Amino acid sequence: MRQLFNVLVETLKLTFQQLWLNKLRTFLSLFGITVGIFSIIAILTAVDALKNNINQSINSLGDNVLFVNKWAWTFDGPSDYPWWKYAQRPNIKYENYKYVQSKSKLAEAVTFEVNPRQSPEMSYKNKKTHKAYLSAVTDNYGKVFQLDLAHGRFLSSMEIANGLNVCVIGGDVADKLFKQVPNPVGLEMRIDGKPAKVIGVIAKKGEDLLGFNFDKAVIVPLNYYERYFTVDDNSVDKTIELRTRPNVTLAELNQELIGILRAARKLRPTQVDNFSINQLSVIAKGFDSVFDSMSMVKWVIGAFSLIVGGFGIANIMFVSVSERKALIGIKKALGAKRSDILLEFLLEAIFLCMMGAMVGLLLVYVLCYFATQASGMVFSLSAGNIMIAFTLSFILGILAGIIPAFLAAKMDPVEAIRSK
Repeated sequence: MRQLFNVLVETLKLTFQQLWLNKLRTFLSLFGITVGIFSIIAILTAVDALKNNINQSINSLGDNVLFVNKWAWTFDGPSDYPWWKYAQRPNIKYENYKYVQSKSKLAEAVTFEVNPRQSPEMSYKNKKTHKAYLSAVTDNYGKVFQLDLAHGRFLSSMEIANGLNVCVIGGDVADKLFKQVPNPVGLEMRIDGKPAKVIGVIAKKGEDLLGFNFDKAVIVPLNYYERYFTVDDNSVDKTIELRTRPNVTLAELNQELIGILRAARKLRPTQVDNFSINQLSVIAKGFDSVFDSMSMVKWVIGAFSLIVGGFGIANIMFVSVSERKALIGIKKALGAKRSDILLEFLLEAIFLCMMGAMVGLLLVYVLCYFATQASGMVFSLSAGNIMIAFTLSFILGILAGIIPAFLAAKMDPVEAIRSK
């Protein structure tokens, strides 16, 4: 054990001496390793961050919510049902929502939401924003989505039924309109000039890849919206949203919902559904092809760079063996075994690859910091990805150093010393 430790210490000293004496050669040789590890680990980290964002979005909204709309979130249905047939479907109606609410036995909560396709102007005094989106909702919306409020409360059943001039706003809207106000609850903002008193502020969640970011939401009672704004089918999207009861699966609720909606729309058995039932996992699956493409790019760039870097490390090792022939001969003359020489040069190649990996990981760490600051999502270098980087470097070090190390180990000590 002590002998192995001595070999490691000596190898480290020799490696750093070679690096310092041949700075340019070392930089060019390690560059390929650095780029390869950076490419692979950066893309792995980005995919992990995107997947975590999607999973957090689903968990925050609940993975037991169904959305009924005229549109399907993915057009992977029958080939004889193109997208324009979806456009010809009738919009979801308030009467459909009431019928589902009265007939469903598997839904814990049912709500109805209207979203204008063009966002109105939100304002408070001299502050304005068009980056918020408006949601007009019925009762039980808070039960379906179970929103986390930073201040105040959600819309009550009485406020929704009477269409009072009240609203609940997202954290980004609060920051934009009420920047200097710690708690805007009780203040009156305006939606396209129409008054609405803030009664609650939704806690900020950050960027959401699924498109359900309540940070930019302004939620009002449906009757309030109908009093002040148009509800023409060409200018709004209408959705029924349902949360399952405990121990009820989405598939079970989906089957019940198909029967109820077909009955509500009086569809004959031969007629196809003129509505779509969507769930969040459908959007999440849509990202799989993106992740697959990123993985392909990762391995193409990474493998090419690592191959180039591996040849660079092998070149350093061949030069190192050539320059240290006399030293190898002296060590053998003093009793060093072939395995000692083999291990020494093999460890040197591994250390070189590890150094390239550390530089690549450092660059990924810096990139994660700036990506987190710029995007609002959390990019972090995981322990698993660090292990992948060092494992790849270790394997590459063995492959790049095994031949030079073997040549050094089988040298004849007399010939090696004479080469000086």
